[in-house]
Amino acid sequence: MTRPRKIILTACVLAAGVVVVAILAAPSMQRSFFYPKPRSLPPVVGETTVQLLARLQATLETNAPLVAQSLQPGLSDAQISELETQGGFRLSGDLRALYRWHNGMPTNSTVGLLPGQRFVPLDEVVAERALMRQQSSVAFRVFAGHRKSWLHILDDGAGDGYFYDPERTDAQGAFFFHFAEVGHYIWFPSLRNFLSGVIECYQTQAVKVATDGKSLDEDSGRTEKIWRRLGKSREG
Repeated sequence: MTRPRKIILTACVLAAGVVVVAILAAPSMQRSFFYPKPRSLPPVVGETTVQLLARLQATLETNAPLVAQSLQPGLSDAQISELETQGGFRLSGDLRALYRWHNGMPTNSTVGLLPGQRFVPLDEVVAERALMRQQSSVAFRVFAGHRKSWLHILDDGAGDGYFYDPERTDAQGAFFFHFAEVGHYIWFPSLRNFLSGVIECYQTQAVKVATDGKSLDEDSGRTEKIWRRLGKSREG
């Protein structure tokens, strides 16, 4: 290796080390870098969560019955409260309504609430959060420590998807989509905006049952426009 190249490599390693040290020394810096807050959010849709869930049920039964059939029965308020206590968090009123509606989908479900996005049962959410909070390695603290408070509501099977952070308010984007590989976020001002978007995706055929009758097809260009209108997007 030539001297100039060695100097450049050494400088890069030192710079990376400085960044890691700075992040470790200031958890708030690490959190704001990997998990920023949205500067602004679109308006919250006018319908209530209960109204939207009723419309979503009807929309799925009409446009995607295989999705409707894959949903598990909902939980009672007492069951939700018990799981909240086990997990050490409190759901918003909207999230409680979501789990009263249906308690997610089984692990062997062949479809998601959206393509590639399985609606996670609340007991699984609690178990995953417990495992996440046990992580203590330096690498985890630096690159994923900000995720300890997150609840995984829709899972793409690879650690990404839709999340709810009980430590944030709706105005701070408590419900959001995250794709870690590129640092991409879509924050929603309310779960209601997300539910409205799911309904629109199915009603406009931006998401529809595939020709095989066993999976979902998505027009990503159209769904992206829906999410950008109802939420606030941020690319890494």
